[in-house]
Amino acid sequence: MEQSGSFQTTLVNFLLQGSVSVPVILLQEYKQVGLTEKDVMILIHLINFQEKEWNPLPSIQLLESRMHMGYEEISNALHHMVQHGFIELEDVTDENGLQSERYSLTPLYRQLAANYIGRQTPDIEEQPNAYQGLFQLFEREFGRALSPFECETLSRWIDDDGYSDDLIEAALREAVFCGKVSFRYIDRILLEWERNQIQTSEQAFEYTRRFRSKGVLYKQMKPTEVDAGNFSFYNWVSQE
Repeated sequence: MEQSGSFQTTLVNFLLQGSVSVPVILLQEYKQVGLTEKDVMILIHLINFQEKEWNPLPSIQLLESRMHMGYEEISNALHHMVQHGFIELEDVTDENGLQSERYSLTPLYRQLAANYIGRQTPDIEEQPNAYQGLFQLFEREFGRALSPFECETLSRWIDDDGYSDDLIEAALREAVFCGKVSFRYIDRILLEWERNQIQTSEQAFEYTRRFRSKGVLYKQMKPTEVDAGNFSFYNWVSQE
């Protein structure tokens, strides 16, 4: 009985360690981008080490101890994924100024997202390139690579919501102007424009210009301060 209780305690402790967040898009798209099942298993281990064991650069020997793959096979797989832009070694500096290296999976997520988006529009050859330009614009303004969730949000604006590239770019510029560069904020701008039947970047520019000319864009508006026939009272600038 005592042994059974000890086993249960051990099992509970294992379960309390939680789970690893493996992106669904990795399982859906890895074959399409040229990854093998062995590559994916290595990537899952890297995710586990980073998320659960605070080890951003596990050694090949450590990976070998947990897999049915030899040292050379793991080394070749890692080299292949680095060479083909799936993972990269990046330098990091901690709060004490100490430098180290870690595996970054950001290039992997970007390739998976780009491949997914490209497959959703197989009949329009120019579309993936248009997506790529929009992705690069957002990454320049954000100063970093987009997360898988952000890539999915951007593709949803185009495919599901039907926003034009120009309108999305205009919303991004408006967010930059307001100093609130986030996908949540940009989404609210697009929703506000949709409510007011703004469909082009020219209409969006005129819409925001008329607000600014009255000096009311950056403060809470009262219904009596603007023409109810021309303006919405939704103040997206004050929404975080």
